[in-house]
Amino acid sequence: MKRLAIFALTAAVIGLSAVEPHVDMKTKKRADGKTEIERKVFFNNGQMNIKYVTADGVKPFENHKWNNYFFGLEFGRLPKTNGSWSIWHFFRCFEYNGRVSNLLADSLPRQISANNINGIAVIDMEYPSLKGGTLKLRMMQFPSHPNWIFMRVTAINFNIWRLDFQAYPYQSDMPKDRERHIRTEKGDFNVNKATVKYIPAQPYLALYNKFVQDTTANYLIFQPAKIKMVEVPKCGAGVDIRLYANKNISHFDFAIGYRNNNPASDSVSRFFGEDGDAVRKFMEGIDWNPKLSTANFEKSFAEAKKLGVDAGKLAAVKKKYDAAMAKGDTTAAANAEKELETLKKEKAVSGLSDFM
Repeated sequence: MKRLAIFALTAAVIGLSAVEPHVDMKTKKRADGKTEIERKVFFNNGQMNIKYVTADGVKPFENHKWNNYFFGLEFGRLPKTNGSWSIWHFFRCFEYNGRVSNLLADSLPRQISANNINGIAVIDMEYPSLKGGTLKLRMMQFPSHPNWIFMRVTAINFNIWRLDFQAYPYQSDMPKDRERHIRTEKGDFNVNKATVKYIPAQPYLALYNKFVQDTTANYLIFQPAKIKMVEVPKCGAGVDIRLYANKNISHFDFAIGYRNNNPASDSVSRFFGEDGDAVRKFMEGIDWNPKLSTANFEKSFAEAKKLGVDAGKLAAVKKKYDAAMAKGDTTAAANAEKELETLKKEKAVSGLSDFM
């Protein structure tokens, strides 16, 4: 019975480890001497695709050229399509300080990390601003809201000028009869025909199609008191949402969502009713700095001992974890948890042959 119990635990460790939020890193030297830097950042549902090309390892090279820079989000993408939130340029954050700069494109990130904190996928990114400030992004996905990503954008010692989101509801092609529509507090607009501008008082915005590809929708919830104007330019395939920020705002919160396989007219109406209100209230109650529960580590540590992980390695990981928790360093503690999971997986893989 004990042998069977260990076998079951071994199989569970191998099966579950792949779904954790994590970052895959790839660096490739090109024939022209430049370097491609790619990061794939995995949520519980969805992933980000981030790419830079650099000549010196410090500054991106010609980031305006196609395939030299991506900051994309695969989230709500239907099989065999490239639609929903843009898989190329889903978010831009601009500073206007002598010149206009998309801070995500003009510098390499100082940090990109992904952790599981009490079942919540927590993604952190950090970039420099133009003149000594810092831009931080924290993205969180909760088990209770798999179709939503909540994002806090924090500006330290600088002002954000504009925040842009981009989506291709359903697909990026341009079928003749399809109309791209945006629903706002001001009404419903065909953005294939004209630009939409308004001063927001309500936090909801929906993107969807009419007549063709009309079974999906993309949703954005924002904080209207922090935004002086919303602009959605006349478009072809991709829809850009431009949010012009008020000055001296330290952070902006967003909820980024989607709904698939449902008549868009129905789901958008519900979003502007109780569905959107429920998500907004959830966002307003988020603890953006969640404390790591020790219960997960303790359970995992006990499993590692049962699997027979080396006692010295376990002691070293526990020392790191305890030190991080004492300092309140959630990221370091989560990294120690990841290290423990890696030790468990390695032991499980090596030990599984004993049962075969």
